Amino acid sequence: MTTMEVNMDIVPDSEAATQPQVSPVVSTAPNNSGLMVALHPLTLLNISDHFTRIKMQQQIQNPQVIGALVGIQTGRDVEISNSYELDFDTIDGKVQINHEYFITKQEQFRQVFPQFDFLGWYTMGPFPTEADIEIHKQMIEFNESPLFLQMNPFEMVTSKNLPITVYESIIDIIDGQAHTLFIKSQYKIETGEAERIAVDHVAHTTLGEGGEGSSLIAHLTTQRNAIQMLHTRIKLLHQYLDLTNSEKMPVDHDILRQIAGLCNRMPTIDSADFKQEFLTEYNDVLLTTYLATITKGTNSINELVDKFNIANSTNRPGGRGRHQQHQGFPNF
Repeated sequence: MTTMEVNMDIVPDSEAATQPQVSPVVSTAPNNSGLMVALHPLTLLNISDHFTRIKMQQQIQNPQVIGALVGIQTGRDVEISNSYELDFDTIDGKVQINHEYFITKQEQFRQVFPQFDFLGWYTMGPFPTEADIEIHKQMIEFNESPLFLQMNPFEMVTSKNLPITVYESIIDIIDGQAHTLFIKSQYKIETGEAERIAVDHVAHTTLGEGGEGSSLIAHLTTQRNAIQMLHTRIKLLHQYLDLTNSEKMPVDHDILRQIAGLCNRMPTIDSADFKQEFLTEYNDVLLTTYLATITKGTNSINELVDKFNIANSTNRPGGRGRHQQHQGFPNF
């Protein structure tokens, strides 16, 4: 694995005037909680995708998004590997986490990744607020010391500064009363080989004019066209039914029977037998794809080893390479 250190204290001068200097819920202690957090790119991609989707669906400039962070913790070393979205309700201006949804989601996640535990939660914003403290107290029911990751989607991103801050909660005595405060934690971006390949693949998914584009773009384009065609046909059937219902078009019983036949097939998709068969075929396809990927990778490694052996035998002193063939030595 390779790691990249991230400086959390460097902020451009143009942004220092727009950002608040002190948050009322952030401890004034030195920005070092002693906790080292390793963030994987998948977590950041999930958070960014979550915010972008909700923003486009609700058409809100800064929507409220909340999610869970999962990973592995060993002592004071924390590795956040993945994340998922959380359901919540807003009652009287206060956020209430859906506990049943959280428990169900966590159990499902542990079935796939039994080594991952719930480590904390994330949301959006320039700095922590009292509302974040209230949400954090709800998370303490599932982890006695959860982390809090906050991303600022409107902050200018530089090569030295990511719009991300990781906090650890502490209990501080203020005016004789205990208060929950946040203290900044150091973090680094940690990637594995598979993640570097995936990020590089996403970064180069541009469709060139010469036809040299990513296979991912071609696959997504095909799916988009299929969904768009399905939507167009459903819209056409809906318009036909509206016209016949308003008597603006003569009724064709043959067409109505075909439409009724399509509608009658819909409940069969929700049956247990269909779901079991669908999951079986889905897993078979995933397994086939996985085996094909392994085979392709093994072939690439084999070609690399062959090229390395040829280069090594050619450049090695006393080797029986191409150079010796030019001097008249036979290649056995």
